[in-house]
Amino acid sequence: MEQNKKSTLAAVLVIFISLVLLGIFKYQQNAYDQKLQKAQTELATEQKALKQAKKQEQRKLQEKAATGTAAQQDSAKQAKAENEASTQAAKLFKILFTYSSQADWAARSAQAKSLVTDTILNDKTYFNDGKDNTGNSIIDTMKLQSSFISADTRVSLINEEANTVDCVSVVKYAAQYGSERSATTTVVYTSTYDLNQQKFTKLQKLGTTMVDATTDQ
Repeated sequence: MEQNKKSTLAAVLVIFISLVLLGIFKYQQNAYDQKLQKAQTELATEQKALKQAKKQEQRKLQEKAATGTAAQQDSAKQAKAENEASTQAAKLFKILFTYSSQADWAARSAQAKSLVTDTILNDKTYFNDGKDNTGNSIIDTMKLQSSFISADTRVSLINEEANTVDCVSVVKYAAQYGSERSATTTVVYTSTYDLNQQKFTKLQKLGTTMVDATTDQ
């Protein structure tokens, strides 16, 4: 009888300790969840504030361009030109290096029309029909695919007389031939961007600097 009492007491004690530990665990878990939620809320708030700050800074630059001193106006004008040229360059190279069919290839010229002058648009180096001498599609026959990755563009000081900027762009894209593994290619281009026309007037490929094979797709 005494042994049964001891066993029962031990069992009750184990259950009690387990409940206490469970309570502690739940308390700690709740505290952790609250801290995590607070951190996520603070992060979201900071990201929102940063986004707003960027907008305000851009607005200040625009205001300085209109009402600031000559030096401030020049600085704001240069910043605007750099942002515009690099943004337009990214759009252009994305068009040039995004295709997976003959239809995609043929559509590039229409997509790039608002970004380049007719001189570039008629340059077969960049915009051609994508067909061989027999009239067959090289893209479809060889199953060529290309995916734009990025374009890092550096912009010169504004040529005040011509109102243009010269650019150097390091472009990365992934090309694939049929079932072969895709490869990331890095190519360097120089270009001239006309701030009046808001178009590129010159485009020249300097060469391929690197080709890296990637993992199987």
